[in-house]
Amino acid sequence: MMAAIEAARAGRRTVLLEKHQRPGLKILISGGGRCNLTTTRQGADLEAQYGTERGRFLRHALRSFPPPQLRAFIEQAGVPLQEEDLEKLFPVSQRARDVVDALLGQLQQSGAELRLGWPVTGVQRTEAGFVVTTPRGPVAARSLILATGGLSYPKTGATGDGYGFCRGLGHSITATFPALAPLPVDAPWVHALQGIVLQDAAIASYDATGKLRTQRRRPILFTHKGLSGPAPMDLAGDVEEAVGHGGVRFDFVPDASLEQLEADWLAAAKTHGSRRIESVLPAHLPERLRHTLCELAAATGTLAIWSRAQRKQLLAVLKDLRLPVARSLGYDHAEVTRGGVDLAEIDPRTMQSRRCPGLFVCGELLDVDGPIGGFNFQAAFATGRLAGRSC
Repeated sequence: MMAAIEAARAGRRTVLLEKHQRPGLKILISGGGRCNLTTTRQGADLEAQYGTERGRFLRHALRSFPPPQLRAFIEQAGVPLQEEDLEKLFPVSQRARDVVDALLGQLQQSGAELRLGWPVTGVQRTEAGFVVTTPRGPVAARSLILATGGLSYPKTGATGDGYGFCRGLGHSITATFPALAPLPVDAPWVHALQGIVLQDAAIASYDATGKLRTQRRRPILFTHKGLSGPAPMDLAGDVEEAVGHGGVRFDFVPDASLEQLEADWLAAAKTHGSRRIESVLPAHLPERLRHTLCELAAATGTLAIWSRAQRKQLLAVLKDLRLPVARSLGYDHAEVTRGGVDLAEIDPRTMQSRRCPGLFVCGELLDVDGPIGGFNFQAAFATGRLAGRSC
């Protein structure tokens, strides 16, 4: 919709083909039906959230249309936004439907034609441009913008068709994985902590070699299935890429070093030897978690009889507890797709294909994904706007 709005505003005769009778289905289900539209982060900080390579690719799009401009665009269309936790922006109304209605209103005002119930079944390059095949007849165009999304949330109709269209037009598609999804875990101790939320622990993904990849310091939710919440879900793409050989690593006290903790514990043992070992764990950690960590470290008894080996083991559990995770809950629960059209084949200043002139690719179809918090919508709106202005 953003690409079509901008193309029409630029004077192009624009037709938007939508396979469903209702547009914006992913917007409607996002944020629990409230729509976390974007973030308050900007500039280099914003770009860093996508990783070095992807952030560099998005730089022009994000700086041409940063979060404040997206906010202004939506608010001027009649939907005021408000900031919530984790730098997220939501409609004041708490209704994702208002965002979709605003976009449809802007689409109508732009003069673009919206055709609902027009699924695309094929795309061909011609001397004059492109022919798009649909069950309701062909559509010819000089320029073509593909904004088909990826594979996440198939209940919205996401089938990955765009990858096949791009491949047929000469593009390479990097391996695709579910991303931003909860992590199922078999460990019984995780299930026993169901309902606990950690606000300030750190969690990181590690690969098949044990090397740490991505670290997050955001809320962690223990569930009856495993791990959820912003931090674990941010790591789902890394877990999937490890193909069963990776996992996550906890640091429950990221602001304290091993040396500092051990010194504090030794001091406590001298003055409070009758206390149980569990008493030295930070009080901000939930009681059930403190008990579980001591069990995992086999650290039982009192401080007076606490051995050096027990201390070292509890330190390891507290600062470097590793948990194998074979997969995420998959595309049915994934908010975005990792992988897609190879970024080297797209001009980041225009979103035009380097392989097929006149073709523009944007949004989740690209090999771009960011963390939870409106980053993927921001990238989609910014790249869509750029494609519409450039086509």
